[in-house]
Amino acid sequence: MHPPTRATIFRSAAILRLLAASSVLLIGAFLLGVGVVFYKWPPLHAIQTLKRSLQTWLPASRQPEYRGERELLDLAFMDPVNEIGLYYPPIKSLEGIREANQRIFMHQDGFETAYADLTVIDATQLTREAGSQPVVRVRFHHQGNEHEAFAYGRIPEICPARNWATLIVPGSGVNQSLPIASGDPENYHYGILPALIPINGRVFTLIKPNEDLLALHDGHGKKLHGNFIWNWHLNRDGSYSVSYLVQSLAFMKWMRGCFSSTLVAGLSQGGAAAMLNALQSRPDRAIVASGCSVLIGDADWSEHNQLIGVAQFSRLNEGPGLIEALRDSPTEWLFSWGRGETATYRIEANDGPTKRLLESNKLATVVIHNGGHAFPREEIAQWLSKSIESRKDE
Repeated sequence: MHPPTRATIFRSAAILRLLAASSVLLIGAFLLGVGVVFYKWPPLHAIQTLKRSLQTWLPASRQPEYRGERELLDLAFMDPVNEIGLYYPPIKSLEGIREANQRIFMHQDGFETAYADLTVIDATQLTREAGSQPVVRVRFHHQGNEHEAFAYGRIPEICPARNWATLIVPGSGVNQSLPIASGDPENYHYGILPALIPINGRVFTLIKPNEDLLALHDGHGKKLHGNFIWNWHLNRDGSYSVSYLVQSLAFMKWMRGCFSSTLVAGLSQGGAAAMLNALQSRPDRAIVASGCSVLIGDADWSEHNQLIGVAQFSRLNEGPGLIEALRDSPTEWLFSWGRGETATYRIEANDGPTKRLLESNKLATVVIHNGGHAFPREEIAQWLSKSIESRKDE
């Protein structure tokens, strides 16, 4: 029997590599299919939209049975629900979608004075099922209407309280508030809760409209997709972004009336929102993690699920606008970027165009860390510890 030739060995190795690659692809496709079907992962919405588009090419005799409003409702409710005891009742009609959008609607005009203009009515600790994260509701008046703002957390026994309170604004992604509040180690915000330990205060995690407890849902485990929210507001001179930003301002206004010291923190879109909040609410401290860049003034890489319809945000991503805004702010700031980021914020971490502008501001601390798109936990804790010690010495 002759030993295998080199060519035979190479062919065998190539076949084995091909089989291994095929197995990986098949397993990956299977897992993706399971995720799409059972967990509503992307691109489920795109697939279903394409399916309905292709149906329009079918002759009338082969079209699916007409189902009235279900033709749209089945497209509307696509995202997963992650909470129990949801705050709002199920939406059963197109009119119900309109009512849900109207409930949170706020005009873009007037946002830059919203903190001063809005009036807090009261704050209530919601009654929830055992084992659920506690939730605080703040009612407030703005633009002639009564609104509500929600956050995971607990109202103190005595108000005003002589201690710290932090408001965390979630970044992009579906249902981010509950994982933040529960300290989920798989969530990309993980690390902010232990980073806040030095100030030993209360922590509140803002719940954005249609997220977590506030899901605009169909009663069957699915909630309204953003495609049925974002443009509806923009086409009426409103903005989903403005709505949740004003809610964050109302919550901070209640916090500032109830606690002796306040902080607002956010990562990514949440970092940008924290900056916009702090410029109006003027807390003692603000953390903006991967949420600001003058490069955005040149190339704004974003979708409708990012901050949109907020003119002030555009000005803050221009050098002169950022410098001017921070010059008038009494807040102590921490800005951070990670070397393991991608795109815009990776440039910030390595070349530092925004860092150079911030260096002239004595109240701004800049952290460049070796992590990715994340809160720099140790650096935040050190910054807070030094800030607290310096306040004790005053």
